[in-house]
This record gives sequence, C-alpha cells and structure tokens, in this order.
Amino acid sequence: MWPAAVYAALAVVNIFVLFPLYSMIATSIRPASATMTVPVQWWPAAPTLAAYASIWVGRPYGRYFLNSALVASATTLVSIGFAALAGYGFSRYRFRGASGLLMAMVATQMIPSILLLITYFKVVSWFGLYNTLTALVLAYTSFVLPFTTWLLKGYFDSVPIELDEAALIDGCSPLSGFLRVILPVALPGITATSIYAFLLAWNEFIFAYVLTDSSEKYTISVGIAHFFGEYSVAWNELMAAGLVAAVPPIVLYLFTSRFLVSGLTAGALK
Repeated sequence: MWPAAVYAALAVVNIFVLFPLYSMIATSIRPASATMTVPVQWWPAAPTLAAYASIWVGRPYGRYFLNSALVASATTLVSIGFAALAGYGFSRYRFRGASGLLMAMVATQMIPSILLLITYFKVVSWFGLYNTLTALVLAYTSFVLPFTTWLLKGYFDSVPIELDEAALIDGCSPLSGFLRVILPVALPGITATSIYAFLLAWNEFIFAYVLTDSSEKYTISVGIAHFFGEYSVAWNELMAAGLVAAVPPIVLYLFTSRFLVSGLTAGALK
C-alpha cells in the first residue's frame, strides 16, 4: 500500500516538474501560426523544426551562444584558478585574521548583487570596458570567487596534509606540490565548484543586459530577451532558443555528475 502511494506521489510530482519542459518542446516544433490556437493542441498536428533553423539563420543566435560560451568558460577558468590558490592557502597556512577574512568573503554573498549594479556600471565605464565581454568576466568572477574559495577551502581541508609533506620530501616546492599532487586529488571538488561558476555566468541576465548595448556582445540570456517584439512574440522561436540554451548545462552535468556529489560533500567530511 505505502510503496504504491509513494510511487503515485512521485509520478504526480514528476509530471508537474516535467510539464513545462514538455510544453517548451511542443511549442518549439509548432508552426508560428499555430502557437496560440484555441482550443489548445497538446501536440502539434504538423511538427516542424523551422523555429530551430530560424534562430540560427534569421537571428544572430550563434553570436549569442558563442559570447555566453566565452564568458562562462573564462569566468570558470579565472575564478577556479584564483579560488584554488586562495582555498589552499586558507586550508594549509595559519596567519592572523585568516578566519575573519574568510568569513568576510563569504558574507559578501549576502549582499544582493543588484545593489552593486550602478557601481559596476560606473567602474566598467571609467576603465573603458563598457560593452565588452571582459567586463562581464570580471563582474561574474567577483561574484563567484568568494563562494568557490570557501568551497575549495573545505575540500582541501579533507585532503590529508601528509600528501603535502610527502611532496616536499620528494623535492617539490610548495607550489609544485600543490600543482602536481594536491590538485589531481582535489579534482572532484574543483569540478563541483567549476559547475557552479559556469552556470552562474551562463544564466546571468541583469548585468549582461546593463553592461552591453550591441547584439555583437549580447550573451544568450540577453539575446533571448530580445526575441520579444514590440507587437508580437515568436513563441516557437523563443521556446527553441530556450531549449538550445539549456543544452550546455545539461551536457556539462551529464559528463561531470560522478564528481558533483563527492565534490560537494567531501568538504564537509574530515
């Protein structure tokens, strides 16, 4: 009795969660003239991939996609590079004010990023970086770095310090031991934090919208927002663009899921 009820409840929850995805897929393969038909057709009578072709050929969607890929990849590489060094330093070295500094970094995550928007805009404009992808990378890195540093510090705490000592005995310098011995061991934690950094940069909208003003620099989230016309909305193209935008995060998760759970939990265990 109870297992059947549990499975039935899970089925209802899954239907509720997956229905928006089904609706996006069904809308994306409808002809433009059939997206708002009444009564509602739960599946198009004549499915077509015209919307997918249209976003790549008729719109600069490829440019949006490339910009997001560049910004997200650069943000991930820069933030993880600095966070790995900082997290390792907080984990292995004791210095006055270390705990307070780490807590201050984490506390910055409590400040809504929208409050910093005008400040970022003024700084970016002053340095001549407005409407550049570099500005987005710098902004996103500043958001990601405190949390990724804290995550990696917890993960490095779980790596035995005897590995550092063995590397030093074998002739490695502290930096060489970190790069050649500790980083390979910390790969699950680095992978988990990399996913966080990539997704934040890939999905962010408001800073990309404010810090860019030309279609050549739009990221995918800003580009999709411009699919809304003044008098009409191409819903099939909008849904197709949203589904394509979801592909990289899904693929990234599929290839790194085995590292994700261990990376997020290992930092909590000693």
